[in-house]
Amino acid sequence: MTTRAGANFATQACILLLLLACMISVSAEEEVAFSAAKGKVDPRKPTPLVGKVNIANINAEEYHLCVKAYDGCWRTFLQNACHTAMASVMPAKMPTGKKFWTFPAAGGVDSSPANYEGVIYVGSDDHNVYAVDEHTGRMLWRRELGLQIKSSPAVGEDYIFIGCEDKKLYKLDRRTGNIIWSFTAEDRISSPPVVSLDGVYVGSWDGYLYKINKNSGELLWKFKTGGRITSAVAVLPNMIVLTAHDGFAYAISPAEGHEMWQFKTGGKIYSSPLIVDTTIYFGSWDNNFYAVDLNSGKAKWKFACADHFSISPVSDGQRIYIGNDDQKMYCLNMNGGVVWKTKINSPLPYLASSPALAQGMLYVGGPDTNIYALDTRNGAVKWKFKTQRPIIGSPAITRTGVCVGSQDGNLYMLN
Repeated sequence: MTTRAGANFATQACILLLLLACMISVSAEEEVAFSAAKGKVDPRKPTPLVGKVNIANINAEEYHLCVKAYDGCWRTFLQNACHTAMASVMPAKMPTGKKFWTFPAAGGVDSSPANYEGVIYVGSDDHNVYAVDEHTGRMLWRRELGLQIKSSPAVGEDYIFIGCEDKKLYKLDRRTGNIIWSFTAEDRISSPPVVSLDGVYVGSWDGYLYKINKNSGELLWKFKTGGRITSAVAVLPNMIVLTAHDGFAYAISPAEGHEMWQFKTGGKIYSSPLIVDTTIYFGSWDNNFYAVDLNSGKAKWKFACADHFSISPVSDGQRIYIGNDDQKMYCLNMNGGVVWKTKINSPLPYLASSPALAQGMLYVGGPDTNIYALDTRNGAVKWKFKTQRPIIGSPAITRTGVCVGSQDGNLYMLN
């Protein structure tokens, strides 16, 4: 999610009601002093840091290797475990917003699709996980789970991991949809799972991040936060970064699940963290977007906006793209300066669809039922495609085109 991944968005009204229900009064006791024009932390007022800090030793090479491991497909939420959402495989032709095919589910599609070896995988509010032929839109199989599926799939050579509102994380056979095992948390799982070499990570509304043996389904460890988790963790070989509704970002050691550092914001965090080189980026409901050093947990800069940051940021390595609940998409340089901003029309004050990047275009869904294609150079709207209901999930980029689900119950392939 996250942006954003999160929540029970059955109708347009539910978007607003659920987010309001999730809100609690969080006081911004500590703030990072910031110059929005220059994108720098004011050195006269030190950045607040809560908890014990263990300085890590993460380098940019780990980031580049992690992203490269996902080359050739879009098999997880926001393309890779660092959540750059930058396509490594481009559509055969530049998408122009024309509908190529539509696949009808029996319920809304808030789940963000994944793509692997010519097959699209996605969950639906009708309790089913679907496998759909990328080229024709024909259903290959479906598997019914216990409740609605808001989580997004993580796909590998022979498996699919996906969370469910029935409190379970499922491992399915990628070719048949058969259930291999399930793991039960204490509350619903709308967080997208993220896979590592030795396990799979997933957060729950119970406030725990779970690391589970991906072969056996056995719990390896769990890490407790002070709020719900609806975002996807960012994973490097030697560090995991987690954001939660308690307003904290946490750096956690993958082997033992021990905290390395924590960073406090003044509001809930729905945004999944983005890693670029040795910096972590995420937005908060305190109306600030943060750049935090991966090794120390200290803020580099923050960008203040008029409203909440609910969806996840993405990056092409040169710029950062982030939506705010003021209904605008922002392009920032790597120092936090604004390059451009573009209005996204919405009947409601919240954005929920995190964007995807490909061929100099930014694709993002809106609560106004449209998917927008924005030119990354200047934010110009090149085209938009209208569905019948709001778009909650993030688009996936495939060789065929741009694939996205809608609350109208359809999965769309646009080219």
